[in-house]
Amino acid sequence: MKILFTYITHPVEPLGIMYLSSYIKQFGHETKLVRIDQQNVLEVVSNFKPDIIASQAMTGGHQEVIEFFRNLKDKFDFISVMGGSHPTFYPHVIEDDGVDICVQGEAEDALADLMNALEKGEDYSKIQNLLVKKDGKVHYNPMRNLREDIDNFPFPDRDIAYEHAIWRNQPIRHFIACRGCAYKCTYCFNNTISKIYEGKGKWVRWRNIDLMIKEIKDVFDRYGGKFVYFQDDIFIMNRPWLEEFSAKYRKEIGIPFHCHVRPNLVDEKSAELLAKAGCYSVHMALETANDELRNTILQRNMPKETVYDAASSLHKHGIRIMLQNMVGLPGSKLQDDIETLKMNMKIKPLYAWVSIFQPYPGLELTEYAAKHGHLDIDYDRIDKKFFETSVLKIEKKRQREHLQKWFGIAAEYPFLYYSGLLHLIINMPRNGLVKDVYTWAWKKFRDSKDEQLYGIELPH
Repeated sequence: MKILFTYITHPVEPLGIMYLSSYIKQFGHETKLVRIDQQNVLEVVSNFKPDIIASQAMTGGHQEVIEFFRNLKDKFDFISVMGGSHPTFYPHVIEDDGVDICVQGEAEDALADLMNALEKGEDYSKIQNLLVKKDGKVHYNPMRNLREDIDNFPFPDRDIAYEHAIWRNQPIRHFIACRGCAYKCTYCFNNTISKIYEGKGKWVRWRNIDLMIKEIKDVFDRYGGKFVYFQDDIFIMNRPWLEEFSAKYRKEIGIPFHCHVRPNLVDEKSAELLAKAGCYSVHMALETANDELRNTILQRNMPKETVYDAASSLHKHGIRIMLQNMVGLPGSKLQDDIETLKMNMKIKPLYAWVSIFQPYPGLELTEYAAKHGHLDIDYDRIDKKFFETSVLKIEKKRQREHLQKWFGIAAEYPFLYYSGLLHLIINMPRNGLVKDVYTWAWKKFRDSKDEQLYGIELPH
C-alpha cells in the first residue's frame, strides 16, 4: 500500500510525519511526502498513485487541507485521512465531504492498522483512534491504550523529509526526548489530550538516553548539521533523566542545542546541568504579567518571582532566553498586555516572543472564553497563524494586534515605550499599508532574533 503525506510548508522538520513514515514502512508499505504548495503536486500524485493521502491539520489550517483533498478527489481515487490537533479536538470535521477518515491522538498504530486492513481487504471501520466515513455512516471509534515504551518506535524517517531542500538544507536537526506534559495549562492541547487518554496509560513517557544519543549521532553523521532542537513541551521535567543526559550528551555529542523549559522547574541546579550539557538557548513561557490571568485563568500556578528567578539562573549560566508571551487573552485589557511588555523589559530575554491567543477547539480556555461572552465559536474564522488577528470580543483589538508586531522590538528598545512612540504606533489606523509595514518590521526582527537564538545563520 502507498500513502502520500502532505504538509503545509514550514522550515521546522515535520517530525510527526517522519515518525509515522518510519513506523509504516516496517509493514512493507511505501511512503512519500509532498508540500501542499509544491507546483508539481498533481504530477507527484499521478506518478506515485497513493492509496491514501494524509495530512495533519491544526485549526486554522484545516480549511486549506480540506480544499486540497476536494481538489484532488476530482482527479484521483484515494482515501483522504486527516490527523493532528484539529480532528482530535473537533471530530465533527469528519462530516466534511473532503474527509474520509480522521485519526485522533497518536497515530502510528491506527494508521498502520488502517493500511494493513486495506491491503488485506478487511473491514477498517472499527479501528481504534479512527473516525471512519463508510457506507453512508460515520463510525466514531474509541481511543486505544497509549504505547508507553516509546523506544519501540523506530527512529524518524529523515529521508522522506530531506528529499525536500527546505528541510535538507536547514542547519538545525530536530529530535524529541519525551512525549506528553505533566502540567494542566488551560490554553494547551496537552491538558485536553491527557484527559482523552485518561485510563489509557501513562501520558508522559521518556526515551532511553543512549538510544536518543545514537539517533543524534546517526543523523549528524549521515546528513550533517550545526544545531540540535529538542521539540519536547518541557525538556526538564525529569531531574534524574536530565542529570544523566547532561553528562552523556556533553561527552558523546557536544553540539549546541535548544529546548523548552518551565520557570518553576528552572533553578541553579537545572540551569547548571543544561549549561554543562551545551544548552545554547531555551523557550520559556511567561505568557502574561497579570497574576489573575496567569494563575487562575491560564492555570500556570506560579508567581512573578518564579519567572524572574528562573531567568536569573539562566542568565547566570549564559543560556539565552526566548520568553513566550500572549496578548489578547479572554477577559484581559490592553494594559495587561502593556504590563507583560514591561515585565519582559525587566527580564531582558534575548527575544521577547509573543502570539495572539487563538481559541482552538478542546481547550479549557476556549470554553472559558465562550462561557464569559468573549467568543462566538466559529473555528473556520480562526487564522492558520497565531500572529495576525484575534477572533475574541476584546477591548482595543486593533491596538493589541498592532502591539503583537511591535512587542519584541519594544522589549529590545524600551525607549519606544517610555517615549510614547509605541502608543502612537499601536494606535495607527488599520489599513493595508500599516499592516504591510508592521508585518515587515516584525518579520525582519524575528528573523534576526532566530539567528541570535541559535547562534547560526539560517536560510530565509
